[in-house]
Amino acid sequence: MYTFSITTLIDITNNGDLRKPFPFKTLSGELVHDNHSLSIAKDQNNNYTTLIQLLQVRGNIVWKDAPDRNSMILNQNKYFGTHYEGKANVWHFRWDVEQVDVYSDFDGEDKECGNLVKDFDYVPIINFCKETITFPASAFITQDPKFKNTVFTYEGPSDK
Repeated sequence: MYTFSITTLIDITNNGDLRKPFPFKTLSGELVHDNHSLSIAKDQNNNYTTLIQLLQVRGNIVWKDAPDRNSMILNQNKYFGTHYEGKANVWHFRWDVEQVDVYSDFDGEDKECGNLVKDFDYVPIINFCKETITFPASAFITQDPKFKNTVFTYEGPSDK
């Protein structure tokens, strides 16, 4: 198995089953207590579903943990576009695949993840969930040096 990861400014929280009476806690631990908070949780789930479907276009994936959310000072990293500054929520998700070359682009700069970068670029998302950044387009942006909001990493062989 080979491990890849995504780091994004887009809320890709997996909330699990949302068909429960108010108030309840989601799979991610968020409190849903009214229609507004339920709507946000559904939008987060839609982004998560989009992520999983895009990752599985080229091969089957397996994962152990749901995406996690942390905060990061954006002007102190080289991940995201130059437009973004300050403290922001950042989501990280890891998954494994059986073939190391499943996302490879042998002609591009990022050989191991090149096709992920192409597959995700400008795929629509639902924003204004728990993001702390406003994007120029409601989409995964993977190639624009100014507005890039999503990056991929090949982490190497896993111990599975």
